[in-house]
Amino acid sequence: MEQIVEPRKNKHLKNRSKHKKEIPTIAITDLDPIEIPHHFNLTHCPPTEFELSPRETEEVSLPSYLNSILADYDMATGGSPKSETLIRSRINVIILTTLAKMKREFVAKLGTSVASSTVSSTLLKSIHLKFERKVKFDWKSDNRLVKLSGVIDYSLSYGVPNTYATNMAIIEVERPHLLKRGMLHCLAYMAIIHETRKQSKARDKSVYGIATDSYEWVFIRIRPNGEWIEKTYNWAHSAQDIVSMLVKIFARAAGFNPQASYKRE
Repeated sequence: MEQIVEPRKNKHLKNRSKHKKEIPTIAITDLDPIEIPHHFNLTHCPPTEFELSPRETEEVSLPSYLNSILADYDMATGGSPKSETLIRSRINVIILTTLAKMKREFVAKLGTSVASSTVSSTLLKSIHLKFERKVKFDWKSDNRLVKLSGVIDYSLSYGVPNTYATNMAIIEVERPHLLKRGMLHCLAYMAIIHETRKQSKARDKSVYGIATDSYEWVFIRIRPNGEWIEKTYNWAHSAQDIVSMLVKIFARAAGFNPQASYKRE
């Protein structure tokens, strides 16, 4: 008996140490969406005129083959209900063709400026989309420490992969009526990135996010001071604005000024 019973003092210290290390884990999708701004100390504000809108000089045409691909999708599905698979395939083709178009045309533009082309091309090539990025982050809210976990459907990465060198998170919304919920969960992921950028003393601490079912697109931004803004676009009526905003965010990650560097078609 004496050999298998620990001294009371040591057992107490061991249990206390074990208790201290245990942090409850909460999935971001389990958070009450309405409480997310409060949990992350974010203040909702209206956007300024061009904060989530492209200027005339920032307008970008759609990739030449994008409309035909989406038309083929519509023809193939024959008006069947919107499914998660269809939504994801539409999001994939929109963001991937837009990023490819930006890279292709920025490289062509850089070719005319030898002085800056080497550094800028390197930055441009470092941008890539990361799919299903897993996130874990210790967060203290209302004097309670928890470990938040989740998966960002799409994030924009640049520089060294698998770091928080990102300024954009995209969340896929499976049903139109879940758009607001998806937008607020996207805001939670953005808040984690925002806090990480603050801790790493990043030069630009602002973060962009998008919640979309591929038809409605909600663009979100967390300003460096913790204020957040949003603006919604409909693909049927504002496809060019959506593509232009995507390019604007992609370009910002690469350190470009799209107003000066991107040639409007």
